[in-house]
Amino acid sequence: MKSMADGGQGQEMREVIRWYPVFYLRIYNVDSNKILGHLVDISEKGLMLICDGVVPINEEYQLRMRLPAQMKDRREILFRATSRWCKADANPDFFLAGFHLPMLESATRELILALIRDFSYNQQ
Repeated sequence: MKSMADGGQGQEMREVIRWYPVFYLRIYNVDSNKILGHLVDISEKGLMLICDGVVPINEEYQLRMRLPAQMKDRREILFRATSRWCKADANPDFFLAGFHLPMLESATRELILALIRDFSYNQQ
């Protein structure tokens, strides 16, 4: 996924390989214990969700993701993510939201990398 940041000092182009899960994975907001959205793509730096409503940007969330299979004796992972953007989806009933994963614990990073390796594909 390509993104541009322009702080008035020029443009920075950054490319991150996004992986698309082969399973329909729910992401929960731990604070409300409600589904925030469903995983569209993931990398070890961020993720994109499809959501039923608008997600406020620049907010930190404690999230919980159920894994498609038991991985390293765990069925789910908890992690912090910061919302970076939210826009209407092509389907007007949904929104797409992008999240940055600022500092993952090493065990969480390992699980995300295993999820990417074992249950995802990329389009490159």
